[in-house]
Amino acid sequence: MSDLDKLRTRVANQAHEVAKTINEGFEDYRVGAGAWQVELSTPEGQSTAGGKQALQHLRLVPTREGYAALVVGTVNGVLYSAELRTFDHVAMSHEVRFKRPLEISASEYDDFLRKADVIMNLCRFKAKRVGPPEELLAERASLKVAAYNARNLKIVAGVVLFLIAVMIVIRFARG
Repeated sequence: MSDLDKLRTRVANQAHEVAKTINEGFEDYRVGAGAWQVELSTPEGQSTAGGKQALQHLRLVPTREGYAALVVGTVNGVLYSAELRTFDHVAMSHEVRFKRPLEISASEYDDFLRKADVIMNLCRFKAKRVGPPEELLAERASLKVAAYNARNLKIVAGVVLFLIAVMIVIRFARG
């Protein structure tokens, strides 16, 4: 046992062991255009405040430039539970935050979820799926309305400019 392990509390050590196991389970696994790899975070410091800070984030971390890390779930080592975000949840979060589509296909993400289920089961964690929350759905809807309004404004501006050009041509043609 290392000196650091001796300093950490039992729950913090457990969280580090869970992260090690899950990260090793995904060691050579990559997904999507960003070649994202799976990473479970570990608690900072030597204690989880009696388990209150035991929640660990499951992320997809890109190995290619130009892509952002994505939070795809959480793991709670105290409760032996995990929440894995659905494809819709991750894709919407990405679209709202970065204003562009996620470069992971639904089938690629489903493969990741199946592998995550196997690894969580091996760790004796009960994993459940979490869809997009109401706030995210509302934010995405407002972005779609704004994009729709901007597109319509461009069309109207184009029509107005066209009509002005036609009027100028007619005026010069009449002499």
